[in-house]
Amino acid sequence: RDSLERLAAQLGVAERVSFLGPMEHGPALERMARCWVHVMPSVHDAFGVAHVEAMAAGLPAIGGAGTGAEDIAAAGEGMLLVPAGDDTALARAIDGLIGDPAERDRLGGAARRTVAEHFTWERNGELTAAIYRETLERSRS
Repeated sequence: RDSLERLAAQLGVAERVSFLGPMEHGPALERMARCWVHVMPSVHDAFGVAHVEAMAAGLPAIGGAGTGAEDIAAAGEGMLLVPAGDDTALARAIDGLIGDPAERDRLGGAARRTVAEHFTWERNGELTAAIYRETLERSRS
């Protein structure tokens, strides 16, 4: 965090960047409600729960291709993928959404629907139980 705060100061954006650290669920949702886009351009990410949380709040998300974000993007609309580590592509994706409120709103609504259809606790519970049932059936065979 210290190195990121120093970098923000060096780049002259420290007054526009907040490093909040871990937050409780309620305050995190309140903070997200004031945002336009969720950006987490990881180069190594197993899944990206933060993407799903932001998308559930109606934010379009931008993630790194070749990471766990691809699984989320494959489930439905609401997430844009950029090549991991490609700063130019990332900047273009951010600029594109910031500069096009209609598309940003459309993708935000799609993001919320994608999460509701594919990433609820109920759906994940059902899928997990199905895997356990299938495993038990195979072990009996």
